[in-house]
Amino acid sequence: MKGLKVLDLLTQAPQPMGVTEVAQAMGLVKSNAHRVLQTLVAAGYATPVGDGGRYRPTLKLWSMGVQVAGSGDLRQFAAPVLSRLRDNTGETAFLALLDADHVTYVEIQSSAHALRVHTAVGARLPAHGTAAGKVLLAFDDAAAQVLPDDRSLERFTPKTLDDPAALRAEFRKIRTQQWAVNRGEFREEISGLAVPVFDAQQRVIASTGISGPTERFRPAAIKEWLPLVVQAGAELSRMMGAPR
Repeated sequence: MKGLKVLDLLTQAPQPMGVTEVAQAMGLVKSNAHRVLQTLVAAGYATPVGDGGRYRPTLKLWSMGVQVAGSGDLRQFAAPVLSRLRDNTGETAFLALLDADHVTYVEIQSSAHALRVHTAVGARLPAHGTAAGKVLLAFDDAAAQVLPDDRSLERFTPKTLDDPAALRAEFRKIRTQQWAVNRGEFREEISGLAVPVFDAQQRVIASTGISGPTERFRPAAIKEWLPLVVQAGAELSRMMGAPR
């Protein structure tokens, strides 16, 4: 029961929590709070954030909820919006959530093109190498703060932004324009375009967008698709209770 209460606390917190914060909020001694957190980590329900002794929940509860509820409300809400986005752009449309330093794709509507991106629901990719992940990191202050200052991130292609300073500058740009693009940063042959999805408290809870072969993601095409992706993001945000 104590572990469930701590997990609920982490889920409700606006940012990752440290052992001391958990102990104070739950009325526990620090050693007990640390033990509970380690139990949640071992079970896959929580994950450490950086090296600062802070913790955040994982998507395991969401995954379990989807299994219990069938396709899940979030996917049911998103599917028709993503279907229209796919049809209007011709590219694979997605809905994604941030999971620590990775992004998990929770709904996919695949392109009808013979040459297309094959991404499965549940696929988990490094956030800093994708448009979906960069949007989510840009709007997550806690995630951005734990980027290492003294070492590069993993580099997947020559276009990967692996320098933390350059990535933070990219995040500032994304927050201003409210969209992100990836042209071959995780796989050279794959590119993407993503926007944030907001909830009723104006928090970014997901990202949505399109992905496809890099050869089709030319600047003119991205400019043409951007209003359609923004429209899909706004529609999903309204469904999540965001102000119009």
